[in-house]
Amino acid sequence: MGVFDRRHFLTGLAAVGAGFTALTVVPSVFTSARAYANSLPPVRETVCGVLAFVVPGDDHYSRAQGMATGRPGGVTPGTADSLTRTLDRAVPFPVLGPAFGITLPGAAAIAALLNLIAVSIEPNSVRGAFSAPFANLSHARKAEVFDVLDTHPLIPGLPIKFAVNAIPTLAAFAAYSETSAFDPRTRTLTGRPVGWELSKYDGVSDGWDEFRGYYRGVQ
Repeated sequence: MGVFDRRHFLTGLAAVGAGFTALTVVPSVFTSARAYANSLPPVRETVCGVLAFVVPGDDHYSRAQGMATGRPGGVTPGTADSLTRTLDRAVPFPVLGPAFGITLPGAAAIAALLNLIAVSIEPNSVRGAFSAPFANLSHARKAEVFDVLDTHPLIPGLPIKFAVNAIPTLAAFAAYSETSAFDPRTRTLTGRPVGWELSKYDGVSDGWDEFRGYYRGVQ
């Protein structure tokens, strides 16, 4: 959970219910939202739910959303930590404010927002294989969450809009990067990254034999 402890999470999420009316589609959803808002926000599960949505793989998050593959995808070693760190640095201070009642920064704020919208779309998402309602949604329902983020009238006026729009992009960067096989201590690769397999990348090269000299002697 990075630099955020349980007290910070609970303090911030306790206010989510107050701002939930901006997202509520039916009155009965408010009760479910408040119940979730007073629990510890499952940042890692939410982040994994995003990674599985953007790049489905053979992990249990992908299988739970009803769209999976027979090979590794976005949820691989290191990707959740990488995306969480990126979100923490992209949103280092609270930027959602009273509009949504979320006073958390970083990945915690993004997770709270995604889960809040998830509950508004599917109240039963508070129950499932994961603590994060967003991770319990089907792939199609997750798409609806991002549709709300794209169209919600309050978000364009908030500083966090740039980060909200970048969530799927940042997840794709993490999935297709070298993170899954990168040793931060030695700053070297320990094997072939999953992202290279997904993109069918041949790997780094110092050049190719056929590129010797210049075409027709042009210098």
